[in-house]
Amino acid sequence: MILGHGIDIVEVARMRRAITRHGAAFLARVFAPDETAAAAHLKEPAAFYAARFAAKEAFAKALGTGFHGFGPKDVWVAGGKGAPPVLTFSEPLRSLIAAKGGGDFILSLTHEKKFAVASVIRTGKY
Repeated sequence: MILGHGIDIVEVARMRRAITRHGAAFLARVFAPDETAAAAHLKEPAAFYAARFAAKEAFAKALGTGFHGFGPKDVWVAGGKGAPPVLTFSEPLRSLIAAKGGGDFILSLTHEKKFAVASVIRTGKY
């Protein structure tokens, strides 16, 4: 059963400006170390980061809480290189998800020159 759905869109140029303006401090505040490591080899990482930021926002919407009780670094995208993207959670966020009734989260990402979009569906039992 679908318990929640979240979708978010991020302008790639806006992410590029944030990275240019705030650099490593911005990346460290918003993205998990696994995400910054995965982007380190990319020539143009803005679309990569925009999609992952959209995933964090979409997750917060699907959970139904917004970013209350956790921050953007508590949820990150794993997978890639032939594997589907999956959401990964910090231990505190896992506890919050359990307290909110648990569930599984299905993630879809896409991006093109101007925009990145993420959709997260929360499934489980009522």
